[in-house]
Amino acid sequence: MASKSFVFRFDDVEVREREFSLTKAGKLLAIEPKAFRALLFLLHNPQRLISKEELLNSVWGDAAVTEGSLTRCIWLLRSVLADDIRNPRYIETVATVGYRFVCPVEMSEDVSGEPEATEEPKDMNGVGKKDGSRRWFWGWALAGGGLFTLCLAAAIWYLRRPLPPPHISAYTQITHDGHDKSPGGTDGGRIYFAQVSPHAIAQVGIRGGEVTHVPVAVPELQNLDDVSPDGSNFLVESLADAIKSYVLWDVRIPGGMRYRLGDDWDAAFSPDGLFVCYSTQEGDIYLVRNNGTESHKLFSIRGHTQGLAWSPDGKFIRFFKNNQLWEISSDGSNLHQLLAGWHASSSKCCGRYTPDGRFYQFLSQGPVAEGEQIWALDERRGLFRRPPAEPVQLTSGPLHWSVPIPGKDGKSIFASGRSDRGELSRLDVQTKQFQPFLGGISAQGVTFSKDGHSIAYVSFPEGILWKADRDGSNPVQLSDPPIDAFMPRWSPDGTTILFSDISSRSEAYIVSSQGGAPRKLLPEGSGVQSDPDWSPDGHKIVFSSSFGGHDPKSEIRIFDFGTRQVTTLPGSVGKTDPRWSPDGKSIAANSFGLETMNIFDVGTQRWSALQQKIGITFPEWSRDSQFIYFLDVVDARGVYRIRVKGGDAERVVDLNNWHITGWFAQWMGLDPTDAPLLLRDISSNDIYALTLEEK
Repeated sequence: MASKSFVFRFDDVEVREREFSLTKAGKLLAIEPKAFRALLFLLHNPQRLISKEELLNSVWGDAAVTEGSLTRCIWLLRSVLADDIRNPRYIETVATVGYRFVCPVEMSEDVSGEPEATEEPKDMNGVGKKDGSRRWFWGWALAGGGLFTLCLAAAIWYLRRPLPPPHISAYTQITHDGHDKSPGGTDGGRIYFAQVSPHAIAQVGIRGGEVTHVPVAVPELQNLDDVSPDGSNFLVESLADAIKSYVLWDVRIPGGMRYRLGDDWDAAFSPDGLFVCYSTQEGDIYLVRNNGTESHKLFSIRGHTQGLAWSPDGKFIRFFKNNQLWEISSDGSNLHQLLAGWHASSSKCCGRYTPDGRFYQFLSQGPVAEGEQIWALDERRGLFRRPPAEPVQLTSGPLHWSVPIPGKDGKSIFASGRSDRGELSRLDVQTKQFQPFLGGISAQGVTFSKDGHSIAYVSFPEGILWKADRDGSNPVQLSDPPIDAFMPRWSPDGTTILFSDISSRSEAYIVSSQGGAPRKLLPEGSGVQSDPDWSPDGHKIVFSSSFGGHDPKSEIRIFDFGTRQVTTLPGSVGKTDPRWSPDGKSIAANSFGLETMNIFDVGTQRWSALQQKIGITFPEWSRDSQFIYFLDVVDARGVYRIRVKGGDAERVVDLNNWHITGWFAQWMGLDPTDAPLLLRDISSNDIYALTLEEK
């Protein structure tokens, strides 16, 4: 006997278990299967505190998933139900324990799918032969007409029905070394990819096997952009000079004959392999024959353009800029944004067409814990059918995916799946060696309370803010997705933690160190508040008006808790990443382009420049306010410090053979003794074959 299904009703929401549907205010809403199963489990157990472990087991069973996947499901449910984590109407979070469905629920058995009883038809006796014949004729005529109408309606429905969306039915791991790699293309039998350390081009069979190097006679080889449709030519990048510009080459495999095509930022072959489109760092896109001749500018667009992909019919070129997808005709006309308005706050990039042109597969950045996932835009066409207007998500879960490479058969996708994880490490200043710190937890942004009894940190890669005892024990979760916590700072009295949320735009938040809902420091619409930091007396907060150090109009601003006013530091235009010194006398700030460390004297209200050096990131004051420590992973990799009174920067430790990760692939902090803290990269990265099905 089939198990019972139920209908759940609460507020203006109806959830039908049998139909796997959720309706709110009469509108049917889309919801991911895992999130729906989590909702069903909560609805079957209203008002009961459900532990995270119990909810994980009910939704994923024995599958190996992290709490980040569950956190994402709850976040999706709150988004669909328009619930508020700070004042929940439906789903309440019990910190470190689990969740409770707090709204009253009406539950009834769903009998809609059971057959209805019908009256047994009776015989028709006593009817004359003539009348019976006439009735027989008209009965068959009406039945025939009805059948024709029914068939016509069925045919129209069939031709106009939505095509079944594609989905991934299987994942097969092809490589097993865990090393960083970036697939560039396939010839149908092998996958070609760029090996990151050391830089090289390698290959592996589409069903796995031994990884072998492909000789490419290009100096300072950096990356593999594309493989020609017949697999005979590679588009590869090399470093041109000391300023780290890139050169694009077309290299024939085997043989090694090469042609220099131009200064490169990204490139792609045309469907016939005879031409190449490539972008430059300035935002120009060129078209050139694969032997380097007939080069001409196709169009110009300000900013970096990457992810170039030619449609199989050769009519269009797609790319991404500023985290959005764009399309242009291959003659340089009709430039327009693709999927404008769809998931506006999510980044979208790096797409490829399937060989038959039926799907355009690309990456989109979702919640922090999930990272880059593969989506498909349905490009199938029919006489009556229109493809869905919105893309379909193909992957989900803990792996972050690289650019999807469609297989030649149109039924497979090749991509590298990365599982991010770091090991918190502390430098032993005597031995100059890094050792695991706090048990080597995967955490960044580690900051210590003034009394030294507590720490705050942000989990990597989930972006969740935590507070714990000095040794890492008794952790308390202080934030939930979609907040992506960045650079937490303790208030001088230890009661409050300040941080910024970089999930969409950088805004400052404060939260009690004992737990509770984070709240915004400034009202909505106050602009960017990046890298906020306390004054030593706790009465003011300094922050930057831009995020990332790439805005020449960025300013350093001060928020005063007493007056509730925001003021701008004089002469701070073009400066970013402010840090208030422990003695309160100075504010350090980086410059536009992250090239110069500057010191603002609070007493004289004047700036002074300390040093020019490419790649200054994550500056931190020493305890005695005499030095600025910072990280450089661009020029001579290492942790440096520079005396505030001036002089040359000295390297504290060499990082040339040390793999670092964190926010934007890096992070550095200091412990109470000024010993540098870093996050060692222990992520794994391997190539997978994904089976694509349309039914």
